[in-house]
Amino acid sequence: IDPHESFVLATPGKTYTFLFFCFIVDELQDECTLYLWQHKDQTLPTSTEKNIMFTPHYDTLIKSGTHEYYAENQKRYDWFVTPFLVLDNGCGMTSTQLNNWAVYRLSKFSRQNSKFSRFKEGYVRPDDVPRSLNSDISYFGVGGKQAAFFIGDSVRMISKPWDSPYVHELALSKEDFQRKEENNEDVYTGRIVSRMPCDPSQITDDERFLHDVVREESGKQSFTVVVITGILTDHINYLKQDFETWTRELAHIYHYYIHGSNGNVLIKLVVFIQVTLREKPPKSPILLNLRYVNNDMQTLYINAAADSFEFQATTAGDGGKVEGVLRYHPFLYDRETYPKNPSSDNGDSDDNESDAGARGKKDIFECFWNGRLIPYTTVSEFDWCSRPKKGSALPAECFSRLSGVLFTNDKFSVSTNKLKFMELELKLRNKETIFTPILKDQVSRNIEKEFMQWLQSCHERYDKQVRFFGFRRTITRTDVPGKQNSPWGEFSAIEWDGKIYQTGQLVKSQRKTPTLYGTIVRFLLHGEYDGDVFATGGEVEVTREPSALYNDTKIMPISKIDRTATDEVILKGIEKDNDKLPDKLRLEWKEEILNPQIPAGSSIGPLLVEILNRKGDVISHISAGQGPGTWLSVGLKVIRHGSRFLFYDPKLKTYILFFLGPLNDLGKYSLVLNTIVGEQDSTCLGNRILPSHTFHFTITGKPKDHFTLSQLSPAYRVGNPFDIVLQIKDHFGHPTALSSDTQPVLQCSGLDVSYETVSKSDTKVTIKGVVVRGKIQMHHYDLHVTLPGLKKSKETAHIGLLPGAPHSVHVKEESAEVENGSPVMFNVEIHDEAGNLTANPKQLVRFSGFKPVVIDCCKTGAGQVVTKPVQLNITDGEPQTFFYFILSSQKNVAPVVIGLKVVPSTRVARIEVYSQSEDLVLRNKEKISWPAGGLLENLCYRLFNERGVEVPLTADITSKIKVNWTGDANSEDLVLGKLPEIQVPTQLQGERFCQVSYQEQNVSFCFTVTSNSVALKGIRFHSGPLGPRELCFHYKSFEERVIIKVTAGEPAELKLISGPEQPLQVLKGHGIPTPFLLQLCDEWGNPSPDQRVVVEVRSSRQSLKPVNAEGKAQFSVLAVNGSKGYYQLNFKGSFNEKPIRGPSVFLTVIPDPNKPVRLSVEYDKTAKLLAGGTFPVFSVTVVSDEGSPITDINPADFSMLLWKGESSTPPETVSEVCPPAPLKALKLVCDSCCRDKSIPVQIGPHTIQFTLRNDKTKVPLLTQIKINVVPNQPFKLAPTSIPKIPVVSYSMEMPSRTLVENMTLVIMVSFCPRRDILSVYPQCMTSAKNERRRNLPLFEGKTQSVHFNLEKGEAHINRLAIMEKSPGENGSIYVLTFHPDVSTPLDPFQLNFHFYNDVENQQKMAELTKKKENLTVAINQFAQRNDQLFISLQVSRVEQMIHEKMAEAAQFERAPRRVCSIPNNFSGPDVVGVVGHLALIEDDDAARVISWHLGGDMDCVITRTTEAAKRIYDDTQGNQQVLPLDSIRKNALGRTLPHIKNGRSLFDPDGNPVFARHLLICPKETEICTTVFRNLLDDTIVMDDLNSATNYRREVMKIQTYCSTILTRDGNRVSARGKFGGSQNKAPPIGRLRVFASPLPQRYYVLKEETDQRNHYKSLESPEMKQKQEQLNQMKLQLQEIEMQLGEILFFMSLRKKIVFAYFPFNPPHHLLKS
Repeated sequence: IDPHESFVLATPGKTYTFLFFCFIVDELQDECTLYLWQHKDQTLPTSTEKNIMFTPHYDTLIKSGTHEYYAENQKRYDWFVTPFLVLDNGCGMTSTQLNNWAVYRLSKFSRQNSKFSRFKEGYVRPDDVPRSLNSDISYFGVGGKQAAFFIGDSVRMISKPWDSPYVHELALSKEDFQRKEENNEDVYTGRIVSRMPCDPSQITDDERFLHDVVREESGKQSFTVVVITGILTDHINYLKQDFETWTRELAHIYHYYIHGSNGNVLIKLVVFIQVTLREKPPKSPILLNLRYVNNDMQTLYINAAADSFEFQATTAGDGGKVEGVLRYHPFLYDRETYPKNPSSDNGDSDDNESDAGARGKKDIFECFWNGRLIPYTTVSEFDWCSRPKKGSALPAECFSRLSGVLFTNDKFSVSTNKLKFMELELKLRNKETIFTPILKDQVSRNIEKEFMQWLQSCHERYDKQVRFFGFRRTITRTDVPGKQNSPWGEFSAIEWDGKIYQTGQLVKSQRKTPTLYGTIVRFLLHGEYDGDVFATGGEVEVTREPSALYNDTKIMPISKIDRTATDEVILKGIEKDNDKLPDKLRLEWKEEILNPQIPAGSSIGPLLVEILNRKGDVISHISAGQGPGTWLSVGLKVIRHGSRFLFYDPKLKTYILFFLGPLNDLGKYSLVLNTIVGEQDSTCLGNRILPSHTFHFTITGKPKDHFTLSQLSPAYRVGNPFDIVLQIKDHFGHPTALSSDTQPVLQCSGLDVSYETVSKSDTKVTIKGVVVRGKIQMHHYDLHVTLPGLKKSKETAHIGLLPGAPHSVHVKEESAEVENGSPVMFNVEIHDEAGNLTANPKQLVRFSGFKPVVIDCCKTGAGQVVTKPVQLNITDGEPQTFFYFILSSQKNVAPVVIGLKVVPSTRVARIEVYSQSEDLVLRNKEKISWPAGGLLENLCYRLFNERGVEVPLTADITSKIKVNWTGDANSEDLVLGKLPEIQVPTQLQGERFCQVSYQEQNVSFCFTVTSNSVALKGIRFHSGPLGPRELCFHYKSFEERVIIKVTAGEPAELKLISGPEQPLQVLKGHGIPTPFLLQLCDEWGNPSPDQRVVVEVRSSRQSLKPVNAEGKAQFSVLAVNGSKGYYQLNFKGSFNEKPIRGPSVFLTVIPDPNKPVRLSVEYDKTAKLLAGGTFPVFSVTVVSDEGSPITDINPADFSMLLWKGESSTPPETVSEVCPPAPLKALKLVCDSCCRDKSIPVQIGPHTIQFTLRNDKTKVPLLTQIKINVVPNQPFKLAPTSIPKIPVVSYSMEMPSRTLVENMTLVIMVSFCPRRDILSVYPQCMTSAKNERRRNLPLFEGKTQSVHFNLEKGEAHINRLAIMEKSPGENGSIYVLTFHPDVSTPLDPFQLNFHFYNDVENQQKMAELTKKKENLTVAINQFAQRNDQLFISLQVSRVEQMIHEKMAEAAQFERAPRRVCSIPNNFSGPDVVGVVGHLALIEDDDAARVISWHLGGDMDCVITRTTEAAKRIYDDTQGNQQVLPLDSIRKNALGRTLPHIKNGRSLFDPDGNPVFARHLLICPKETEICTTVFRNLLDDTIVMDDLNSATNYRREVMKIQTYCSTILTRDGNRVSARGKFGGSQNKAPPIGRLRVFASPLPQRYYVLKEETDQRNHYKSLESPEMKQKQEQLNQMKLQLQEIEMQLGEILFFMSLRKKIVFAYFPFNPPHHLLKS
C-alpha cells in the first residue's frame, strides 16, 4: 500500500478509515477477522471463512447438577419438537455472536460483544411487564443446540445482523464431530463463512433445497435461518402425521407471546408465527399461522370461563413475583363447561373419574416462566382456595370447576430444557409468601374471604345446576308466612347432578337424628313459570314412609336430599320402621286340633291369641314418636251360613276366646281372627291391611261303607286306556271320603287288565289309564273291581271288547323266489298289539320294491298284492337277492322287510365277439387297430343267457341278429356263428363303428376299427461302443437314414471299484476306515449314470443311498456288531422296485478283548444262607467280548446292591452292600470280591445285583442272582427285653417278693427270635440255685421249681415271686436259672437276684442297683458313639492328606465339562427347578439324544403345588410352561425291558438296551425327580444304533409285547408306532441343543468322602471331643462310687451276721478293712 494512499480496515461489525499505514486500534480483540478494503462501500468479491473455537463454557461443569437433567425419567414431550427449517426476522447475529451461540453453556450473563456482557456495564434485567412477557432469551445457552440435535444430526445457522451487509453461516454436524475425534483433531473447532446475500456458492448438491432460502435473502435487513438435516424417522412421521397436534401444542406453549397478556380474547394480536409443511408433489404445502389456532388449552380455558379471580404472590428475600388467575367454568343446564383436552380421545384420564368432579384429578394451575409454559410443573391448589374441611354451604363440585394460571418471573429456577420448575411450589407454600387478591385495582389482604365470596357469587350467578321440568301449575302456599307464600311453581320432576328425581320416588334426608324417609309428592320453586327452568334452589314435598306408621307429609329444601343414598339404603331404613308394625298373629290352642275334619257333635276351643311384630315381639300398641300411640285388639268370627260370634277387649295384649259346641250340621266352617286398631274397629292402618288369620274346618259324617261304579262305555278297544270313577258312600248312602291308601284290584276272565295311577278327590276315587289286553274270544266280558277295606268291597261291570289300534304288519310269506321276468304275490294282515286282526279307516299298506304298490286293508284288515314282472339285468349267472319293504300308513307301525331271491332266466343276455384265426376275444366298445385298406376277417360271435350258459344258435334266433356294416349278412354263416367281413378304411387314422345286436332282448355288442401305418418296434443294440449310430430304413425304392445316440442300457449290475484290502478283519463295535466305492453298469458293462437307482448295503446297519451323477455310490461302515464269525457285506441296487445284483465282500468279525460285555459271578451255591450269618465269597469277573477276563478294571467301579424280594428292579431306598469306595479285596486283577458281608436277618427270598460303571461301558453292566435266607439254628433261651436285677426280701408285701413280672422268654436263633421251630410243647422249669449255700429261697407254694408252658418257642411269665418269709441268707446273691426242656440242647437264661431280711437295706440296694445299671448302659452307649476316641492319629499328617485330596478334587471341578445352558431363574419353597437342571447324564451320546427327545420339556419349571405353578404362569404372562407335582400321576415302579419277562430274557438283544431314565443322575430331590422323569420319559429305551433298535423292536413284536419309543446313541429315534427316518426323527449336533449337564467323575466323590473322613479324624483332637472324654471319666467315677456304697452295705451286713467271708466287686477302702 502506498504510504499516502487511504484505505479502509473493517471487521465483521465495524469499519475504520485510515490515511496512513501506521495505526493503533484499541477496540480490536484477539482472533478478530479484519477486512482490508480500498473504499468504504466496497463489497466482498467472494465468500470468506473464519476459523472459530466453541469450547463449552466452564458452567457446563459447575452448573451441571443444578438444572441439566432435572426432568429425567419423564415421558418424551412432543411440544419440544420444532420444524426442521426455522426462519426468524429478528436482529440477526454477527460472526462473533454466532460463535458465542455455538459455545455450550455460554449464557447471556457471560457473553462478550453484546448488551449482556458482564465485562462492561453488566447484565441489565428487563423492566417488569405484565405476565413477565419479555424477550429475555438465552438464559442458559443450551436450548438451541439441544433442540437442533434432538431433531436431527446436523444444524446450519444462517444469520444477517441489522447493521451489516454480510450473511454469516455456521454448520455443526454429528458426522463432523466423529471425524475430528477419529483424526485426533480438536472437536470444538469450526468455521464461519461470511458472504454476500443471495450468494449460493456454499450450497452443496445435498442441500439443493436451500436455494429458495438463499434467494429470499434479498431485501431483508436482518434475519436468522436454522436448517436442521438428518431428521430422525420418528420425528418425520410425527411432523407429517400429527401436524395439527404439535402446532396446537406450540400455540399452547407460546400462547401469551402470540396473543398478549390477556390471552386469546379476539383482540389485537401481538406475534405472527407461521408453520409450513412441504411434502413432495403432488401434495400441496400446508400453511398454518399459530395465531389462528383456537383449540389449544389456554384458549379453551379463556373462552369457557364465566368469571376470573386475579391475585399475586411475592416471595420473601429474592424478589420472586407470581401473577395468578383463577377462572370459573359453570355448570350449564345438562353438562359441565370445564374444557376437555383435545389431544385425548375421551378427554384426559383424570377427567374420566366421575367422582372427582368436572376437573377430575387434574391440578388447577398451569405454570408459565417468562411467559412460556413449563409443561411438567403444575400446582394442585393452595390452602386458601381449597374446600374447607369443616364443610361449606357451597357444593363440593364448585371447587372442581376452577382452572388457573401462574405467571412467574426469572427469580424461580427451571431446568435447562425448560420442562420443569425446580422449587416453585415449595416457595409458594412457604409461610412467608404473601398472597393478595386484585379487585378493581385495589389490593385486599384477606384472600381467602375474597375468594369464597367470589366463588359463592359465581355459583349463584352462573351455575344452572338443577333442572325443574314437568310444570303443573302456580300455587299459593299456606304453610309459608308473609309475602313468600306466593307465587310458587309446582313441578313433577327435577334433574340434579345427572340424576332424575320425580314424583313417587323414594328419597332420604341428610339429617341423621331423626332420618327422614319418604315418597316425593311434588317439587316447589319460588316464582312464576310456565315450563322447564334451571335453578340452584327449590323445595320438595314428601310423604313420610312407612305411611302406615307416620301418615304425614313434610316439605324440606332440595339440598337436604341425600344424593349418596341408594335405593337399598332407603328401603333398609323404611323396613326398619316397618318392624314396629303388626306382622302376624300367634295362635295357641289349649286343646290341639289335629285334623280340620271334625266329626259332627264335636266342640273347639279355648284359644290363646297374641299380636307380634316382625321381630317376634308381642305388642299392644303402635307409636310413631312420642306419646302412647294407638292401641291394638283382636276380633273373632265363626262363620257358617251367616252365623257370627265376636269377642273384643281393647285393654289386653292377650285374648282368651271360647267357642262352644257341639256343632251338628255338616258343612264347611271358618274361624276368622282380625287385628283391630283404635276405637273405630278398623282392620287397616293407612293403606296397610293388618294381620289376620283364618282357620278352616269341616263337620263330616260317619266313616266309609261301600262304593258304586260310574256309568261305563258299552265297548272298549284292546290297548286303549280309559278311566273308572268310584263313588265312596257311607252306610246311609251319603258321599264320604276314602281316608286310607287302599289300591283297587281289577280282574277280567281270560284278559290282562292293568292301570296307571289312582287319584282321590273328595268322595271319589278315579282309576286312570285302565288297559285291557288279550285275544278276543267273545264280545262281552265281566270286569270285577275290588276296593279292599270296605264292608262291601267288590263291584262288577259288563263291558264289550273290540280289536285295538294297528300295531304290526304281518306277511305270511317271509321270503320268496322268482325267476327274472316273472311277477310275485304276497298276503298281508294288520294286527293289534295282542295279535288280533284289526280294521281301521285309512289303513293302507305300501309295498316298495321295484315299483311301489298300495294295498287297502281298511275293511277286513288283510290284503293281497301281486307285483309287476321283475326285470333285472343279470349277466353273471348268479341269483340276486332284493329286499322289499312293506310300510303301513300308521306312523307307530314298524315296517316289514321281505327277502326276494331273483334267479337268472334262460333268455339271451350277452353277445361275445371273437377272432377265430387270431384266437382273440374282443371287449365291448373296444378300439381295434388294423392296417389301412385291409380286410378284417374270421370274426365269430356267441350268445349267452343270464345263467352264463351259451345259447345254441338256431335259424329262429339268428334271424334276430343284425350287424350295421353290411345289410346282406349270410343267414347260413350266422347260424354257424360267423360274422361278415369288415373293410378297413383306406385313409390313415380312419375309423369305422361296428355293432352286433340281438333285437328281441335289446342286447348288443359294439367295437371300432381304426386304420394305422406300419411301425417298426423292438430295435435293439446288443453290443458295441456308446455314442452316435446311423440307422438306414429301406422300403422298395425308398431309403431313409437316422442318426441316434446310443447310451448305457438299463442298470443291470453294481461293480466294486475300490475298497479296503482283502481279507477284511474288523473288531466288533469298530468301523472300516476305507469306504467302499461302487459303479453302476448296464448288462454289457457300460457305466450307467441313472440316478434313479438306489444302492443298499446289508450289514450291521442297513443303509440306502442313491448314486451320483456319474452312477457311483460310496459307503462308509462306521461300526460292525455281531457275534464272532465270518460275514458277507452284500451291495444291492434297486430300480423301479426291481433288484440289481451287486458285489459281495467277505469280512471276519473279531471280538474286542477290551470291551466289557457281561459280569460273571461265582460263589458256593450249595452253601445254606442262615439269617445273620456271613455271605460266602462272591467272585465277580468282568468278561470281555471274546470271553476272556478283563484285568484292568478299577475295583471302585463295582457296586453290590441287596434288597428283599425277587423284583428285578431295585427299590428306591436300596443301599449298597459293597459301595465303590470301600471295596475290600481283589481276588485277581480281573475279579472283585465282597468278603465278610453279613446275611440279612430277615428270612425269605432276596436279590443281589452286581453293577459295573466305567468309561468302557456306555451303559452299566449288571447281573442279578436270587438267594433264599433261611432261619439260623437255635442256640439259647433269652428274654425279649433284659430285665433289671431284682432285689427281694421275705416280707409280707408282694412287690418286695416279686422276682419277675411280665417277662417273655423265647428260643433265639442268630440275630432274631425264632418262634416257629418247635412243633411240640415241652415244659419249662425255673429254679433258684446257689452253689455256696444250701438254704435256698422258695417260690410261692413252698416249691423249689416252677413250670411254664413253651408254645411255639415262647413262654410268658406274668409274675414270679418268692413265698412269704422265704428262707435265704440275708445279703446273698442267688442265680435264677430258666432251663428249656427241648430236644435240641440250648443255653439256659440265668438272672441274678439279691435276697435280704432287712427291708431298709433291700430298698437301698434296689436303688443303688438301678443307678448302677443306668450308668453302665450310658457308658456303653457313649463308648459306641465315640468308638474313635481312642484312635491316635498325627494331626499334621491328617492335615497334609486333606490338602492333597482337596487339591485333586479342585482339578476335577476346574476341568471343562458339559453344562446346561437353560437359565434357571425361578426359585422359592414350592419350586423344584427347571427340568434341564434336575438331572445329569454321564454319556455324551445319551445326553444328546435324551435332551433332544425332551426338547419341548427341557425349560419346563417343576413346582410342588398348582398354586405355585399358577403364580409363575401369571408372572410371565403365560410364556413359561410349568408342571405341578400335585397334578401328575405317581407312576408305580417301571416295567422291565420288553425282552425280559419274569426275570428271564426271552432273547439276546444287541445294542445294550437300557431305560433312558436309568441314565439320569439326580443329585437332589431324588424321589421328586424320579417321579418327574417317569412321567416325561415313561419307558423310553436307549440303544447303540438304529440297526440294533429296529431289530430289537422286530423281535419284541414277535412275542406280542408293547415296545415304547427307542432312542439310539447315534441320534436316531424309533417311535412307539415303529416309525423312524426323516429330519424329525434325527437329532441335530449337540452344539445346537440345550442338553443336560455331565456329572463330575466318580473319583471326585471318592475324594470328597475321604476328605470328610480325615476331617472327622482331625476333629477327635478338638476341645469338644476332649469335653466328651471328660464326661465319660465322670460317669466312670460315679459308677465306682456306687459300687463302693454297695460294698459297704454288704460289708456291714457280713459283720452283723459274723460271717468271716465277704464278697467285694472291687478293692475295699482301707478304713473299711480297719473297721
